[in-house]
Amino acid sequence: MEKVVIKMGGSTLDSENILEEFAAAVALVPKEYRVVVVHGGGKDIGRQLARMGREFTFVNGLRVTDDETIDQVEMVLSGLVNKWITRALEREGLRAAGISGTDLGLFRAEKMVVPEGDLGYVGTIHAVNPEILDILLDRDIVPVVSPISIGPDVRAYNVNADHAAQKLAEVWKADHLVYITDVPGIKVGGEVRETIRLDEVNGLIECGEVTGGMIPKLRSCSSAVMNGVGRVHIIGWKGRESIVDSLRSDCGWGTSIC
Repeated sequence: MEKVVIKMGGSTLDSENILEEFAAAVALVPKEYRVVVVHGGGKDIGRQLARMGREFTFVNGLRVTDDETIDQVEMVLSGLVNKWITRALEREGLRAAGISGTDLGLFRAEKMVVPEGDLGYVGTIHAVNPEILDILLDRDIVPVVSPISIGPDVRAYNVNADHAAQKLAEVWKADHLVYITDVPGIKVGGEVRETIRLDEVNGLIECGEVTGGMIPKLRSCSSAVMNGVGRVHIIGWKGRESIVDSLRSDCGWGTSIC
């Protein structure tokens, strides 16, 4: 059976009716695929902190996550967003279980250090134990994974969901890694490129063709390919056929990294 890691961006999930469509799209994936869903939720974290009157700052594009903030981040990602997706899948007749990187040591992280300042409880994954995924999938249960990870001193650490999906796909030896975003793919020269080769990645970033949040996403994609993931695909959302279409080798939309 082919293994599929689907990373659903929080910004995409934030769009009207997308949650229900996403669940329906997962339900359409043929049974010969073993599917794991990894999700983000940055906008939901921001809204929760704003409701609490909590100010937060970003350093080098990363949210500073102090002792109080990490509790809220974990609550939103592993509680609210994770269970929204799990319930949506259940409504489609699937068996789903919401978990996080802290369950059975799925993700172990180390503190991220940047020269611009202390990020607090923000980490990068250094070890993955996919045992819990196989336990669930062997029982026809779709794992829905929050990127909250176990860090130093067995504390919860916030990890970028793109990075979590990449590391999971590498260690689990996934055949497909699909990033679902709020854009149709990676644009080069103003148009979506169907394919980007590994030897093009650094040049596209250095010349400014790829910018902003697409830079770390593209780097995650290239790392996944270099570390054995069969196929990496960045797609936008076009309805319930989005995931099934993205798994086809002749898929002519979005951007594949190879």
